[in-house]
Order: sequence, then structure tokens, then C-alpha cells
Amino acid sequence: MHRRQFATVLSCAVLCCAVSASAQMGTGRVTGSVHDVEGKPIEGATITATSSESERTLEVTSDKDGKWALLGFRSGTYEFTFSATGFKPQAYKQDIKQMGRNPSMDVVMEPLAPGQSGGAMGGLLDEANALFEQKDYAGAIAKYEAILANEPTLYQVHYNIGSAQRELGQLDEARSSFEKVLEQDPMNTAALVSVGDILVQQGNLDEAVGYFEKAIDQTQDEIVPFNVAEIYMSQGNAAKALEFYQLSSSRKPDWPEAHLKIAYAQVNLGDLAAARASFEKVVAIAPDSPQAQVAEQMLASLPQ
Repeated sequence: MHRRQFATVLSCAVLCCAVSASAQMGTGRVTGSVHDVEGKPIEGATITATSSESERTLEVTSDKDGKWALLGFRSGTYEFTFSATGFKPQAYKQDIKQMGRNPSMDVVMEPLAPGQSGGAMGGLLDEANALFEQKDYAGAIAKYEAILANEPTLYQVHYNIGSAQRELGQLDEARSSFEKVLEQDPMNTAALVSVGDILVQQGNLDEAVGYFEKAIDQTQDEIVPFNVAEIYMSQGNAAKALEFYQLSSSRKPDWPEAHLKIAYAQVNLGDLAAARASFEKVVAIAPDSPQAQVAEQMLASLPQ
């Protein structure tokens, strides 16, 4: 189950987006803040978001309150890096969507030790990310682990390791890496969803639901509640499935798939009048879609 897509704007001193000429600007927004370990805002920190899929780079600097905002995202997975003079660099991957609210990204940066430079770690991180994009996942893991060996407080790097391990089919190891992120940031949306996905792949649906339900509260993404609904439906719990299908639909009202699944759940619950209305809504919002064809067939078969 890889259907994931994983933003109010806060004022910031500088908003500078460098986008390749061939890449169409998106409308997604991400906001966040940067503070030191004592809770003081870091002004002038550089936040960069890159996506190899769309060949785009977005960059911004934090304001005097440590706040920042980036505009121009298309849906996809982005590599976020945080750097500031005198502080250890940080980086991790995050699923971002173009429509709706993305979770706030609030980062605490640790100071460099006397005489220590953040450049070496930043260069090693670039090397690791490049290996990941080249699908050399084993090589990327080795680089990420080298970063952690030098900077064990950069817990977000465990997410990168987990992503590489998952690509290699090392699901138990990947889950362990994502859990290390959750030990430091228990409501990290990307890590919660990633563990949930792994549990689904392993057939542990009951435990997967727990992770997905936690993630639901951290994001307005429609896919997460939809996946929860799918699990409940597969277990024969149409009432709970309906609840989460409806939540998914409320987040993306024009999504025909959600309305179709709502109708199926209503049929299973014996509420044929409601199911008919839901099937009709599928046809109304997406008349040329495959879902509309199915809905029309179901409407023809329902008793009047």
C-alpha cells in the first residue's frame, strides 16, 4: 500500500524559490520553525526542499522568530535540509501534497562543538542522498550510518535509512529505523505512515490501524483515513470503514473513489437509500470516470 501523499503561511523574512524552467509551479505550502535546544528562535537558517522526481528546488530562510514558509510544492516526496551557522545540519524526507494542509515542520538544531564544522556532515548527506536517488540503497545506508556515527543526535536520518531498507525489502529493519524516529518525535507523520505501510505488507492489519489513526490527527491528507477505512472494510467492519471513508471524502470532496467506497459500505450496512445517493454522487462529480461506470451498474442493480 504505497498510496500516500504525504500548510497555513506564516510570515518570513525571505521567500526565495528556485525552480527549474521545465517544472510547473505547484500550489502546496509547508510552514515550520527553527529553534535551538534552549527554545530560542534561529534567524537566518536555510531550509531547502528538493525533489528529484520533479527536478525542483525550493529554498527559504527563517525570520527573527525562527519561522519559515515555502510555497510551490507539487505532491511528492521531498528532501528537506536545515542549516545554520554554528549549528549541526539536519535533513530528512517528507511526503508533501499539493492540496490541503501539510504538517508543520518544527526543527530543533543543536550547536556545533568548538572547532567542529557542519560542512563535512552536509557533504556526506549529499553523497548519501545521491546514492539513494541512484537506487544504490546499500551504499546510501552506509553513508547515512556514517553520519549517525558522527552525529547520533540527528535522529531524522533514521527515516532515510528506513526508506532505503524498505526499498531493499528489509521490512523488519526498516520498521526499526522508523521507530527510532518515533522515539524522538512520536507524532512524526511520515514515520507513522511508513510503519503502518510495513505492517500492512506483513499482514498485521490491526496494529497498522493504530499507526494510521495516529497519523490522521497530524495531517489533512485524505489518503491516510482512506487506508484505515480499507483495512476495516477488509475485516468486515463496514460501520468503522464508513466512518473513515467519510472522513477521507470530507478532505477531498471531489474524489470519486471515496464516494464509491462510501456507497459500498452503506450497501453492506443495508442502508440502500444512502447507498443510492452516494452512487449518484459519484456519477455527478466524475461522470466519465471508471468509478462512475461502476456506480451506474450498481444503481441499475439496486431495488427501487
